Amino acid sequence: MPDTSTGVVVIGGGSTGAGVLRDLALRGIDAILVEKGDLASGTTGRSHGLLHSGGRYCVNDEQAAIECVEEGRILRRIARSTVEDTGGYFVSVTEEDQAWEPRFAEGCRRTGITCERISVDEARRREPALSKHVRTVFWVPEDGHLDPFYLVVGNVESARRRGARVMTHTEVSGFLREGDRLTGVRIRDSKTREEGTIACQSVINATGAWAGLVARLFGVEVKVVPVKGTMVVLSRRLAHAAINRCHKPGDGDIVVPGLSVSILGTTSAKVPHPETLPIEWDEVRRMIEEGAMMLDGVTTARAMRAYAGVRPLYDLGAEAEGREMSRNFAVIDHQERDGIKGFTSIVGGKVTTFRLMAERVVDVAARYLGVSTPCTTAEVPLNDRDEPLDQLRHRPSVLGVPKPHDEEPPLQPLLCECELVRPQDVAPWFKDPAVHDLEDVRRRTRSGMGPCQAAICSYRLAARLVTDRGVDGPTATRAMADFLETRWRGVRHVFWGSQLRNMQVTTGLHMELYNVDRQLMLDPVAGTSPPPLAGEGRGGGLAQEPAEVAAQR
Repeated sequence: MPDTSTGVVVIGGGSTGAGVLRDLALRGIDAILVEKGDLASGTTGRSHGLLHSGGRYCVNDEQAAIECVEEGRILRRIARSTVEDTGGYFVSVTEEDQAWEPRFAEGCRRTGITCERISVDEARRREPALSKHVRTVFWVPEDGHLDPFYLVVGNVESARRRGARVMTHTEVSGFLREGDRLTGVRIRDSKTREEGTIACQSVINATGAWAGLVARLFGVEVKVVPVKGTMVVLSRRLAHAAINRCHKPGDGDIVVPGLSVSILGTTSAKVPHPETLPIEWDEVRRMIEEGAMMLDGVTTARAMRAYAGVRPLYDLGAEAEGREMSRNFAVIDHQERDGIKGFTSIVGGKVTTFRLMAERVVDVAARYLGVSTPCTTAEVPLNDRDEPLDQLRHRPSVLGVPKPHDEEPPLQPLLCECELVRPQDVAPWFKDPAVHDLEDVRRRTRSGMGPCQAAICSYRLAARLVTDRGVDGPTATRAMADFLETRWRGVRHVFWGSQLRNMQVTTGLHMELYNVDRQLMLDPVAGTSPPPLAGEGRGGGLAQEPAEVAAQR
């Protein structure tokens, strides 16, 4: 791995790291982002995708609520194409919920959250699926759905156009220092194990739940409490808007409409390590039971997947745990706290507030570098240039419709019918050296994330490996099998009823029609390790990841 140098090394490819990279680039600071997996493969990509209005925190965590309000409004300006303005409802279904309502209404007023109480009849007219248990309803128009994958990719591509560099599947194995000054990082290709170094003047640790582990490589302590949240994906959209339970935040009290599906969330449980995230059957059952209190159809819809993410809550030393801990964030200047020049950590927070978090930590790094250029990420939109990779948007609005009598383009052949992904949507990513396998393609295009869970598009994606990257047939087959394996790890937690029948169809398709198992047996490297894709390292395989983590994807 070649050695190189830069001004700032950003560790972590989630929303915060991507936001930091873009902020640095907009200030004219040379930077490299290093991520041990793929972009958005950690906490960000495992969120439920709710763009918080702040209503969930307005009673118990006022500062977090205010930040959500302000950042949500900024994101609607700068990242318009990653946000769906669904609005949201806070509904009461028990007497205890109704007792919470005065505090909720007062919290909204105090934190500046737009909130209106409407009649149940009016709410049911707007959302026919509201359950018979619903007693009272508050309309909160600033809730929304935020696509975490497009958000991260949009920030990174904006930074790359301004000269920033990205190294995915590259882990930091140590730091370089001269006395009390940090001078660089040691890196290792997580697929080839090749090692190298990056010389730099400053390092920003934006690794979320992993921040304490990274800081420990330098011999300093950052207290981060990893808190697991389990979510269940239903195969169709049950409501137009986000549905929240109007009570003190608890398990199973959010239903988020995520494009064509609904996401039930979430649990909250401390775990010993950010990569130890087993999904328990009781958690899945609880999500479904609690969701059914708010929406009809939750118990009859096909639960097609379960996954878990880990919240990076910052330990302020208080007695609070889990949901009692603040969703606020903290910037740790290790020069000020630990006497290490050039090292800064950002911990806590949430996806909705990633831009503000990036601004605060880059302010510290820029001051260290002697750069006085102010932050402009709240004003400059992500899609500020007319380039193909900027076209991050909800595809149904741009696919076009068949109008033979005018100049509208005809419908394009689709690569993934569930998520309306066209061949031209994936083509640029097969040319990107930061994209290593089909899972990386999925995070950039949503291919394979819909109701059929890659049953069909996996073959088309594998074919693109042959035509676009020049790999041979066995290599493409192995990559496809690895891609299907990652889908299966999330499906197995909801393996009953209609999902069981769906998987029987999928299995028959792969095994009986396409003979995937026989093709893999003929693969000379099968049973050893996944082969490389176009000489870029091992493709598709997740053999080195804990099974619990891989199950979330």
